[in-house]
Amino acid sequence: MQLGVRAPLEAALKRNPCGRRCRQPTVPTGGRSGVAAAMIETQQQHRRRRPLAAAAAEGAEPAAAAAAAAPAAAPGEGAGAEEDEAKKSEEYTTEMQAKMGTGLTYRHEDGMNWHHILPDVIVGSCLQCPDDVDRLAGEGITTIFCLQEDSDLAYFDIDIEGIRARAVERGDIRHVRFPVRDFDPFDLRKKLPKAVAKLAGAHQPRGGTAYIHCTAGLGRAPATALAYMYWLRGWELQAAYDHLTSTRTCSPRIEAVRAATADLLTGSGPVPVTISLMRRGTAKVAQVAGLDVGWHQRIDLAENPKTKRLEVTRELLPGSYPFKFVIDEVWSASADYPCFKDGANTNNVVTVLPRDATGAAARDRLLSPTGLLTEDERLELAALLCPWDSHDRALHMPQTEAVAAEAAAAAAEAAG
Repeated sequence: MQLGVRAPLEAALKRNPCGRRCRQPTVPTGGRSGVAAAMIETQQQHRRRRPLAAAAAEGAEPAAAAAAAAPAAAPGEGAGAEEDEAKKSEEYTTEMQAKMGTGLTYRHEDGMNWHHILPDVIVGSCLQCPDDVDRLAGEGITTIFCLQEDSDLAYFDIDIEGIRARAVERGDIRHVRFPVRDFDPFDLRKKLPKAVAKLAGAHQPRGGTAYIHCTAGLGRAPATALAYMYWLRGWELQAAYDHLTSTRTCSPRIEAVRAATADLLTGSGPVPVTISLMRRGTAKVAQVAGLDVGWHQRIDLAENPKTKRLEVTRELLPGSYPFKFVIDEVWSASADYPCFKDGANTNNVVTVLPRDATGAAARDRLLSPTGLLTEDERLELAALLCPWDSHDRALHMPQTEAVAAEAAAAAAEAAG
């Protein structure tokens, strides 16, 4: 099954100009206008692929059609490269599943895949070559928002400079980068506000379409879209999450969005926290795993010249952080810190409180699964993240029962 799609697709697999396969979107028939049409479309995306925007101008040859008409590669040509990509995809999937705790998969060799989340916002996988810029521009995309780090690009041999140069050469599509570390909810939490602000500054919702992508389009990209919908487009967080994940099978870190929201609105900044190994013993190498780097990375402890203890100091945002010591490759929890059971494992935990306790009640509400933004908080978020008139209140999508009922009825009619 194609990544990010809940049901089998009828569209054929074809080669794109990059030499990789890509899903060809189906052409919509019929339709309704306004918000209801947008909601209907996004609800149906998991059943079949939809085009990114209006069809190309009459007589113009879409990039996908040009790719299909391109000469086939000679037998065996590029087979080694494809096998290498497939192996990298398998390794990437294994790491993604372990670090994100999902069963999602990614096949880089299949080319790009995407879904409309809003009429003007698309979430998808990464561009792989300059020709993908032409493909997206031909589909009506005006802003490409890339969340990949240089290491992500190098892993799959992506020609980012060629991609950016092609966007500049065309002049009708912008390429914007805002790197966020893959599989890292703490880095995501810290960077989400600036990522959303940069997206809002680059994207013109009235007359433009933004393509938000990371590598697989399953973690960072949908999380950024989720925060954008919540902070600047009038959605409640749970409703936005349900809408996004029912449209595209993905795993956005909703808890990172909640935490980032509380950080923004309560003025919570990082707090220095020192983790110490009280009893060194005969340890040669002492490290700590967890905290803000996750279980798959370790931080070295260094000796404090005054106390002679091995320790590390991290700047942590308010919240609870599980961790564990790794002493000469042996993982262990310390009795000097609070412990909790995680299945069969016993881990330590450190709880970081905000510097200012005056916003504690608001923070607790915003971190709650049932917590809602007040009208004043929405206005504050808009002022903080997007003071431009491109994102006024009229853009907020109405989520009334009547619109939802109409969308559901139309989706049922289409399915039948």
